[in-house]
Amino acid sequence: MNKKVFFIYGLLLLSGCSTFVDNQYKVAPAGKAVTQLEKAKQLPITMEKEIKIAVTAQTQVLDIYSIDSPGVIFDLPMVKNGLAINIEAEVNDSVFVPSAKVINQSGDIRAELDDEGLVYLKPRLADGNRLQGNIKVHPQIGDSSLYLVIFTDKDKLNETVAVSHPAKLDAEGRGNYFPEVGDIQVPRALTGKFSIEATALGARNNAQSIVLPALSATERPQQESVSFYHQAIRAAIADNDVDKAMGLLRDAEQLGITDADQVFRDAMKAQLDKK
Repeated sequence: MNKKVFFIYGLLLLSGCSTFVDNQYKVAPAGKAVTQLEKAKQLPITMEKEIKIAVTAQTQVLDIYSIDSPGVIFDLPMVKNGLAINIEAEVNDSVFVPSAKVINQSGDIRAELDDEGLVYLKPRLADGNRLQGNIKVHPQIGDSSLYLVIFTDKDKLNETVAVSHPAKLDAEGRGNYFPEVGDIQVPRALTGKFSIEATALGARNNAQSIVLPALSATERPQQESVSFYHQAIRAAIADNDVDKAMGLLRDAEQLGITDADQVFRDAMKAQLDKK
């Protein structure tokens, strides 16, 4: 899928992007934490588009729903069959390790993601070291609005994230192996960059406006389809083709293969354990 990348710098002023930066994107008052959702700055989601965010010292600080950190809030579209949201955090000299909560208008939690749900992705093509996580949410009866809140765990700022040493990556690229080269420990921080991309569950690629009906209680995907997608997802991840694996995951979920996400996660962890 060709991605059009929008650069929205974390609820702060961004020069040169008048299409997205107007009064609604101004920073929160300096020195004040946001204690009510309705007073927080919110960004809209553009479906099937990668949105890049920079969390800086000027990003609003959230003090809501047991959150105490700079945070970004997205107003989610109400898609009948639900949303799959991919989150990737850039690992540089430090890393903003993302956690996420999806809440409704009353503050009820509909989905969550913490750092234990993240996996490490090695540099690939134009992308550097990244942490990746996925969160899925389905509107429930009584939900009039849904919000995605992305923040970091302030209590874990003394911890680090292990990434592969560049010399080791270079050796692996040449077919060599340097067992004596250890991982680099990158400190966690309250600032950093991440990206998100939201996809409607049940919608085919390049047809985001079409939301297919969910399977009824009596309909089940055939075992041949289940086996095919399980194997194809594992094979794509074994080939380090995460984009292909995610496309297969979306197609599998469209067919009602409910455990495809777990197969994806298990395959990612197994691949990382080999390194």
